Amino acid sequence: MMRPRLQSLPLLLALLVAVTFWSGCDDQVNPFVEEDRYFTIFGYLDTASDQQFVRIIPLRTDFAALEAGQIDATVTTLEVETGRVIAWQDSVVSYPDGSTGHVFHAPFRPVPGWTYTLSAVREDGKRAEASTTIPLVTGVELDDPTISVAAVFQKIRWTDIDFPPFRVEVWYRFLNASPGQPFLSAVIPYGNVAEQFGQLVQGNKWEVLIRLTDDKEDVTKELGISDDAAPFLMSVGMRLTMTSDSWRPPDGVFDQEVLVQPGTFSNVSGGFGFFGSVNQYTHEWTLSPDITSLIGYTYPGKRTSTD
Repeated sequence: MMRPRLQSLPLLLALLVAVTFWSGCDDQVNPFVEEDRYFTIFGYLDTASDQQFVRIIPLRTDFAALEAGQIDATVTTLEVETGRVIAWQDSVVSYPDGSTGHVFHAPFRPVPGWTYTLSAVREDGKRAEASTTIPLVTGVELDDPTISVAAVFQKIRWTDIDFPPFRVEVWYRFLNASPGQPFLSAVIPYGNVAEQFGQLVQGNKWEVLIRLTDDKEDVTKELGISDDAAPFLMSVGMRLTMTSDSWRPPDGVFDQEVLVQPGTFSNVSGGFGFFGSVNQYTHEWTLSPDITSLIGYTYPGKRTSTD
């Protein structure tokens, strides 16, 4: 049986479990006795990965029982647009607290704009289901860099967005010092669900101010070079991680005190939990030789005094 490393599981899966951690309640209280609910589902589809993960928890009256071995669950996904049915395989994952859980996995990459219905079915036919539509890629508006005293900034706007991204990242791509080696990239976090970086403008655009000069300190730390080094900068890029439309917490706020309430944040029929999706929006561009030099890097092709 496959036992994937815990750190290899997508990070949003951990968030889903954390914000709906009803299984940590008092084991003398069982809200499921009179419910026609059969499974709790935690997971999402990710367009950036060719391997998908979802945790399946069978509902039971014994909260103290450990999940181990096989469970009575057949998990499949229906790709609505094509009618294709994808089978998921079970694996048992060990968590730091000593408990174990069943994480199902399937080898496919979801298509933006398509809808997927996940089903967890018991041998007696009882089932829990949830659907998600993969977010569509949006348009991009990129302003020219702005020079302000000793700093250089650049604004980028992502269109057709009416909700803050889950995560914003900026990357800087460099030539490797060794010929024939892959490019070097430094990825700088620009905020996430807990610390949003950027703002909604004009009602449906997410605007981010890129700190081209200020980012250099973080870039050199990630590359492991001195601050006065001037590597050859090839390009700059940004990645937004956007959640599906159904992944919208009450009042637009990921408040754990609210989300821990059973059923508050759930789209599962015949069960509890949440099944959503994310898409990675990316855009990459080059800077002029003057701007590249001004922010502390060397422009590709520019000859140095030692050449």
